Formats: sequence, structure tokens, C-alpha cells
Amino acid sequence: MLVSSLLAGCAGGAAAPPDPAARQALARFDGLYQGQQIPSGATGNCRTLPRTVWFSVRGGAVELRSSHRRHSAVQRPMMAGTVREDGEVAMNRDGSDRFAAGRIDGDRLAVTEIPGPIGPLTSGNTCIYRYEAERQRAADTK
Repeated sequence: MLVSSLLAGCAGGAAAPPDPAARQALARFDGLYQGQQIPSGATGNCRTLPRTVWFSVRGGAVELRSSHRRHSAVQRPMMAGTVREDGEVAMNRDGSDRFAAGRIDGDRLAVTEIPGPIGPLTSGNTCIYRYEAERQRAADTK
């Protein structure tokens, strides 16, 4: 039930928090988090080695990218979603049934992909990843 309520927030993007206290609570998570995409349960043509990824968190919105350069002309977020005031994170891939859920604790962000339904047209070789990242200081992001 928690995952479904979190994922419902992904569909409409990050709405503005209703009051200044909520905005302040969400602001404590703001920042750039650098970490790893780690395969878990990889089969078939899945990536088997970890790769570096970045999460950008701002005002209750979160984006996952393979580059920390947000304004790259060709780069779109790998996943996007929301952060709740308690640190719960829900993300999805635009136009797909791929979701991830997790949380931010202090300076650490961790989410795990949730496999979608496997239908008759899919191969059954679903790549599932977990993501572990740590908030970067301003000097580390240059």
C-alpha cells in the first residue's frame, strides 16, 4: 500500500508543498547525490557491472541521470519521481511500467527497482537494479 501511494505521486510530477513547513521539511533533502546503479537479479542482456549515476533532489522532486550535467542537450532523466517529507522516494521511467521505491536517510539515498508485470509480449528477462548514493558537497560537484 505504501508503494502504491508513493507511486501515485510520480504520475503528476512533484506538486508544490502546501505550506512553508512542508517546503522546509523537503528542502533538507535537496542536493546532488552520486552513487552506483547495481544489478540485482540480472539475466539475459542485463548490465552486470555497476555504473555511476546521479540523483538530483530539489523541492520534493527527484531525477536519476547517468550524468551530473543536468542541461545536456541529449540527456533525459533515466527515472523521475517524488520525495515525501519523511524521506520516502518513489520514481518511474517515463512511458514505462518500471518503478523504484526507497528512501533518503541523512546523506544517503537508496532505491530499488520494482519489477513490473511480465506479459505475453515480454521475454521475461527483466533487468532489476538497486541504486545507492551519497549527497555531494558543493566542492565535490565541480
